[in-house]
Amino acid sequence: MVLLSLRGVPFGTASLQELIGLLSAFIQVLRDQASNQERLSGYQVPFIHDGKGPPSYDITRAQLELLVGSGFTSRQIAEILGVSQSTVRRRLRIFHLNRSRRYAQITDQELDSMVTDAVGQNDLIGPESVRAQLSSADVLVQRRRVRASMLRTNPDAAVLRATSQRLQRRTYRVAGPNSLWHLDGYHKLIRWRIVIHGSIDGYSRLVVFLVASNNNRSSTVLQHFSTAVTQYGVPSQVRCDYGGENVDVCLFMNVFHGMGTRSVLRGQSTDNQRIERFWGDLWSGMINVYHSLFTFLESEGIIDPANELHMWALQYVYLPRINRDLRIFRCRWNNHGLRTEGFSTPVQLFVRACLRLQNRPLRAIQDVFEGPVNAPQLQGDVLPQGPEPAMAQEMDTPEYHNADPLWREDINVPESLFNLNEGCENSEMRQIQDLQEEKEEAQPRRAYDKGTLGIH
Repeated sequence: MVLLSLRGVPFGTASLQELIGLLSAFIQVLRDQASNQERLSGYQVPFIHDGKGPPSYDITRAQLELLVGSGFTSRQIAEILGVSQSTVRRRLRIFHLNRSRRYAQITDQELDSMVTDAVGQNDLIGPESVRAQLSSADVLVQRRRVRASMLRTNPDAAVLRATSQRLQRRTYRVAGPNSLWHLDGYHKLIRWRIVIHGSIDGYSRLVVFLVASNNNRSSTVLQHFSTAVTQYGVPSQVRCDYGGENVDVCLFMNVFHGMGTRSVLRGQSTDNQRIERFWGDLWSGMINVYHSLFTFLESEGIIDPANELHMWALQYVYLPRINRDLRIFRCRWNNHGLRTEGFSTPVQLFVRACLRLQNRPLRAIQDVFEGPVNAPQLQGDVLPQGPEPAMAQEMDTPEYHNADPLWREDINVPESLFNLNEGCENSEMRQIQDLQEEKEEAQPRRAYDKGTLGIH
């Protein structure tokens, strides 16, 4: 018998194999206990009894509409609610909800036309993004057909995407949805005085807001952040850089959660990996088209960045169109399948995790189910409580931010000095204004809004 030594104690081969087997069995028991605890801590459908017959599950129409609208199948809905698949199918029939989405019966020529319209002049957009955009328009097409169509319509673009540089993935872990939001500004169009502000949920990759503005003020970022909070709830933590445009959001988080709760994580942009990775997809999915267009207009002498009238006209015409395309891109992103998550969409990951972690003592999850956010009310652009933004910077400590808290990177976008006089608008400018004043479209059937879970 071969003898092995473990810290001076001799072990035979059989004894060592027996010990490894016992350890493996113990690890499996721990995994099973963790799985059962997670299952029991999730959402449990309550029973109701109307006095006639046995009690039944209290599954509401709002719950099923949300889950069906998020793209879940009847089997997945049954797993989320903890009921049988036949129960889900029966309730779907009672509420007259169409669970199955059949593939669109369209020819290859019709599909090629739709794909060409969705891609436009952007050669960097991928097949999964195109499929998500078609799906948001209620045109469900097989993934293989979309890929084949993009090869037929533009094979050179397919080669360009296949040979483009891929980023190496890193390990990323957070507790759940709303545990950490990544906040940042995108300055690819800042030469033309246009800044894009966005935020993404670290767990689900759900983009909570994405808006272009003609300024980089902290009050603008806070306004967009507050709109996202009313829809998705207040995050437990926010990660951002030291830019001055993030001061109001940091003050909001410190007032809402408390100064000593480490609700704001500030550091270098390289630490903000979720949103920085998203900017690369935004560039290839949309912004590169506008960057090339504005560069062409400037090279042809049509616009001059130093001319106030030119910059005002450029923003007047293109800023509403950029925001329209940003809304389309955000919808497409939130509903596209993630390869590393079994092609589940960000919306599905957000909803599924919220229900699974409902009974966990997580601050961000509990806020989703507790109704409207009881946040400090804004008076103009100033919070009624707490110190001024400059004082908030001084009260922050390096323990929380791992750097000098007084270091701020202020990127100022000059305001346009040109104003349109009253009575100068003609019919063409009114048509542009109609697009500019267009209200933000409601997100398609798979949108998630805080409070629509219908959970008791």
